[in-house]
Amino acid sequence: MMTRREMLATVAGGYGALAAETLSANGYNLRAKQPHFPAKAKRVIFLYVGGGASTIDMYDPKPVLTKYDGKPAPFQIKGRALNGSQQVMASPWSFGRYGESGRPVSSLLPKFTQVVDKVAFVRSMATDRIDHSTAQFTFVTGRGFSGFPAIGSWVAYALGSENQNLPAYVAIESTRCTIGTRAYSPAWLPPVFGGTVMEPKPEAPVYDIQRPEGISEAQQRQLLDTVKQLNQKQLREYPHDPEFEARIANYELAARMQLEALQVADFKQESPETLALYGCHDKVAGQFGKSCLLARRLVESGVRFVQVITSSGGGNGWDTHSNIKGALPGLCHSIDAGMTGLLIDLERRGLLDDTLVVWSSEFGRLPTIESNGPRPGRDHNPYGFSMWMAGAGVKAGVDYGDTDELGYAALPEFKVGHSDIHATVQHLLGIDYQRNTYPFEGRQESLVGVNPARVVKEVLS
Repeated sequence: MMTRREMLATVAGGYGALAAETLSANGYNLRAKQPHFPAKAKRVIFLYVGGGASTIDMYDPKPVLTKYDGKPAPFQIKGRALNGSQQVMASPWSFGRYGESGRPVSSLLPKFTQVVDKVAFVRSMATDRIDHSTAQFTFVTGRGFSGFPAIGSWVAYALGSENQNLPAYVAIESTRCTIGTRAYSPAWLPPVFGGTVMEPKPEAPVYDIQRPEGISEAQQRQLLDTVKQLNQKQLREYPHDPEFEARIANYELAARMQLEALQVADFKQESPETLALYGCHDKVAGQFGKSCLLARRLVESGVRFVQVITSSGGGNGWDTHSNIKGALPGLCHSIDAGMTGLLIDLERRGLLDDTLVVWSSEFGRLPTIESNGPRPGRDHNPYGFSMWMAGAGVKAGVDYGDTDELGYAALPEFKVGHSDIHATVQHLLGIDYQRNTYPFEGRQESLVGVNPARVVKEVLS
């Protein structure tokens, strides 16, 4: 048996070897690269909650909401609708203080109270986009529209993978967010740096990774030989085609993944205690919990960037325009065990010291009700919300910034935007966000682009 590269080199009269050399020269490979400067983090797990989580009901208690509950807000609240409701709605849930830091956490997240001392909160996030798709594009790709690479692709492009048998960038969709596959797209970066979709399914963690039933090894070999012939023809006609070069790299990676991806997704080696820690057997929390466990196994195996995406839980979505009292408990239950278990498990395995964990939604929810009715909810709030980070290079137990007394808008002197977070994540990985560029349409593009950005050093150790 020969490798695909050996076959190409032999069958195509050396064209395969030439392509391999070009791949290396142009950087269309996943070999690990040195960062620009010493890194605190080697890898990232990005827990992305699509739909607009109501952080004022989860992490940020605002006592003044109770004072004005059912009354007009003391200042104007801007929503998406003209002349939107100004009636304040207090949080239906109680808050307690936990950990040595005495951090407030809602009764919606009882498990998270165990790890609240491990995280750094940024409580003054803001975005300039008020609708889901544009805000998700902004937070994931740095632009408020489609067509730009996701943050994981930029990290994979800059640093490659520590394991050549697995992708540098993996996306796990516990449930899909509004922008779908574009949340982990490489756009115009070489396709090898795109997010490979995986699922916590030991029998098929990657689509079509196993040979289909009814197809013999000889038949699969015949198919591969046909593909080789087509590759040979295209390489002769287009000897400097970067898309073709990237395709060869992806084919070779897929072949190497056939064994290792199945091993990573097999939870049989995990103890019953670990499975329970992540909530894997819980009817509501199980899917996200398994996704978080798979994320840990992937970074443990050398994957550089894992993006766990969820947009619903407990039968509802995070876009709680109505019935927030009925929906939010199930939503929070769906992520509580998974994100808590992830931090505990990473720490006890010694991985939290060099793994960065990021949790965020695209925006928060307003402190007012969206409309009068028996089951009120909250509208989108891009003006002020919270996110958190933990692990490598992050100062545990720190809070940065705040919103006003109603939790409506970030205080101007503390405002943090998506590009600041993008700069901070890259900085922790040893990447100079201004130097991590790629030529596109005659200019050197980056994740941050022309947006103002800074590293949020206040939350770094």
